[in-house]
Amino acid sequence: MSELTNKVSRHWKHSLWIVVVMALAALMIMNIRNDTSMVEQLILTVVFSLVSAGSFVAIERHAAKKGGITMMKMFLAHSTLRMIVAAAVIIIYANAKGWLHTEDKKPLLTFVILFAVFYFTLLVVDIVKVMKWQGSIQHSA
Repeated sequence: MSELTNKVSRHWKHSLWIVVVMALAALMIMNIRNDTSMVEQLILTVVFSLVSAGSFVAIERHAAKKGGITMMKMFLAHSTLRMIVAAAVIIIYANAKGWLHTEDKKPLLTFVILFAVFYFTLLVVDIVKVMKWQGSIQHSA
């Protein structure tokens, strides 16, 4: 199990690099468009992504010590909680910015798209990793 725990721990570095690359790409696009109005939203998205990835690794590292089925259950529980928290972050931030009560929904849509790109990219990476980990657990059993 210690090999699996090490693999889970390395996942943090992969997630960190993915978030950094996506953030730099978003900053480059903002620079090309000469539009810095989304920097605050990008910072919120990056912070959420890093906290989410960090909590995923912590939970999965703990689950790796217990066994294969526990990892899948913890992944499903974490994914559900992450989805609920992501929706809450979007709604609270949009309400704080006043976007929910205006006619112009373009800033809200732009923020949701930015947030969703980060969210779904990390979700796909997490799914692929968990499936690999599950496969290595089944082969070793």
